[in-house]
Amino acid sequence: MSQFLGVAIFLIVIGGLVLHSGLEMPWYLDWIGKLPGDIIVKKGNVVFYVPVTSSVLMSICLSFFFSLFSGKRN
Repeated sequence: MSQFLGVAIFLIVIGGLVLHSGLEMPWYLDWIGKLPGDIIVKKGNVVFYVPVTSSVLMSICLSFFFSLFSGKRN
């Protein structure tokens, strides 16, 4: 379990670095942050961004994915 957690954290950090670097995203990742319910507030030079809907959708998808590969079977 600890090895899986280490790999998951590593992938999350790498994903964050890629998103932060400003690289051009492929067309299938263009929806992230542009769904209805994502909050963007722009005031002058400051942008406040809260991806509520994108976070909920990714959480549901990841929960389904991990439930497929979990070792527990009922």
